[in-house]
Amino acid sequence: MEGAGARSTTPGGLGCAGPEEARGWLCPEHSDRPAELFCRRCRRCVCALCPVLGAHRGHPVGLAQEEAAHVQKLIQECLQQLETKKQHQVGNITQIEDAAEKLKAHAESSKTWLTDKFTELRLLLDEEEMLAKKFIDKNMQGALQVYREQVESCRKQIDVMGSLSSRVWGISQEPNPVQLLQAYTATEQEMKQHASLGELSHPVPLSFEPIKSFFKGLVEAMQSTFQTPLDVRLKENINCQLSGSSSTTLGTLLKTSPSPERSLFLKCKTPGVERRWRGWEGQVQGGKSNESPPPPRFLLKRPNLCFGFFKNFY
Repeated sequence: MEGAGARSTTPGGLGCAGPEEARGWLCPEHSDRPAELFCRRCRRCVCALCPVLGAHRGHPVGLAQEEAAHVQKLIQECLQQLETKKQHQVGNITQIEDAAEKLKAHAESSKTWLTDKFTELRLLLDEEEMLAKKFIDKNMQGALQVYREQVESCRKQIDVMGSLSSRVWGISQEPNPVQLLQAYTATEQEMKQHASLGELSHPVPLSFEPIKSFFKGLVEAMQSTFQTPLDVRLKENINCQLSGSSSTTLGTLLKTSPSPERSLFLKCKTPGVERRWRGWEGQVQGGKSNESPPPPRFLLKRPNLCFGFFKNFY
């Protein structure tokens, strides 16, 4: 009795697995009676007098053994659900780790691609630099050739004028007037040709400012672009917006829920439909109806979903 008394001080629970063990638990209120029932309202094990005369009078009760069996079923369902959720979490870990490995590989391939593209860009810029320098050299050589030809022409004219000066000076030194006149007459036309002042040559400078201005604008445009943070440029770029990669939050996980079971649909019935379901269940139990159960009200408002509901479960 001391052992029984010790157990009676403990509130009645759901651990009554069988009749023999159930008799070992005494009622907290009637200590001389075994706790064989379970009060569903107070969630305690009680004796047979409690629902009739005790503090649990009028409360819904059930046999402790049956309630324990029901609880065992709930426990098993809970364990199964926990195991399923554990498997889901293991699957989540696998998915995330796989995504991490793919992300690393994708990052490396992207960096390699960028290296190749920037190498191509550098080669393109080097080639453009070489072409621009060749353009300058070609125009410079053409202008220098013209300058050389002009210088050579001026030197020839200097030689001609030097020769003429020598002859004219010789004529001026002739003491015989007749010979002087004859010599002057012979060179008169040539002297008249050189009587007027010669033209002064002013070479027009060949400017390479246009090509400098072109590449200056190109550099400034690139600098202006690169001064903007890369993430902002990606968001503003229409091609990046279409791909969606730039708007994706880092580490985004797409979460989905498992497909709901039929019991979850049945729990969604409204009070009006609940009465229809009870009526249908009563007819089926009485053998008076072979009709299919009425669908929940929210399914009646969506025919396509209603058709899929019965197609999957009936």
